[in-house]
Amino acid sequence: LTEIAERHNLQLVLDRDIGSEYQVNKFNYQNKKPGDMMPTKNKSHQGWLGSKMRQRLMIEGKLTYRLVVFQKKGGVTSHNIEKRNVDDGTVKKAKDFTELYYGEDDGGRCNAVQSRAKDDEPLGIEPIKSEHRTGRGAGGGGAQQCISGWYCCGMGEEWWNNLEKNRTDNTSYLKLSKSLFGNYMDKIVENLNKFYETLPQGTKGKFLDIGGTGSVASGMTKVTSKFAHFSGPFDYWVLDSDPAAANLENAVYCDMADCPEAKSCEYDVTFSHTVLEHTPRPWEAFDTIARVTKKGGLTAHVVPFSYQYHATPDDNYRFSHKALISLMEDRGFTVLDVGYDICTKPEKVLREKVDEHFDTIWLTYVIAQKN
Repeated sequence: LTEIAERHNLQLVLDRDIGSEYQVNKFNYQNKKPGDMMPTKNKSHQGWLGSKMRQRLMIEGKLTYRLVVFQKKGGVTSHNIEKRNVDDGTVKKAKDFTELYYGEDDGGRCNAVQSRAKDDEPLGIEPIKSEHRTGRGAGGGGAQQCISGWYCCGMGEEWWNNLEKNRTDNTSYLKLSKSLFGNYMDKIVENLNKFYETLPQGTKGKFLDIGGTGSVASGMTKVTSKFAHFSGPFDYWVLDSDPAAANLENAVYCDMADCPEAKSCEYDVTFSHTVLEHTPRPWEAFDTIARVTKKGGLTAHVVPFSYQYHATPDDNYRFSHKALISLMEDRGFTVLDVGYDICTKPEKVLREKVDEHFDTIWLTYVIAQKN
């Protein structure tokens, strides 16, 4: 490998035996060599034969998995990585963890959420309700039954139970635990109410709804308070790059992936609802979330896992529960809950409307707390 690297002006920087490190023989193959490998009518395709041959050679010690990393000589190192702004060509240094987590100028200090001491009176607010609202009018507007005119959610547990009842095949790597299915609204509201119960009387703070105006530029109806009822005792703020947010009170007008306008460690709760898939670099949006959330603050996000393409104004990513766990934990958060909700079209929509909308969509949710 070193000789190959030299030939191509590369340097071998990492070579790991992943097969041994992750005990592939034990966990993938149960230390068993496959039996008869002769093809049959139902088992003659290349994938089947290849997987069985790979298992045999692994057990015999003739094959393993390797992770090999090369670096081009004269390239950048981890200490001088730069990030180029695609829009204007400017270059800026990549952020280290302290800057990402706390901001650039506060010397590693981060404002913390107020917490209730033993003798403090509780905040004593009415629990917030798990309900969708129109987003037009004070306090979130009027209640509505479903997430939109196209879908009603909360079907995750029912889907899982139905699958187990009617299952014909049992493939381990396809399975998801029942604990990963829930009503995302109920899960978020449950954690918000628990969080608000920890606050002392007189607490003031800010709730930030990222993407809270909707993509008016793409033809969507402007909303200004769809999740204002989630803010509980806090002032409700929105962050959005849509021009509709530019003149709103309690709004931060910027790109969520690069938003110096949002102050570091400023918000007690950060939240987004089917927004983060629209940014071309969601990891940078999560950097912003990590930076602006107070220490001890709560963050909650809903993103699509299986969902039609919807360019409002763009559409780039889908997220599994594992992706959200990594994005949170890598930025100093403890994940409190993560999972999937399943949404289906109401009967009337199924009868009367036909277009690109999937009949069934999956949403992924995560609730986490900043350490």
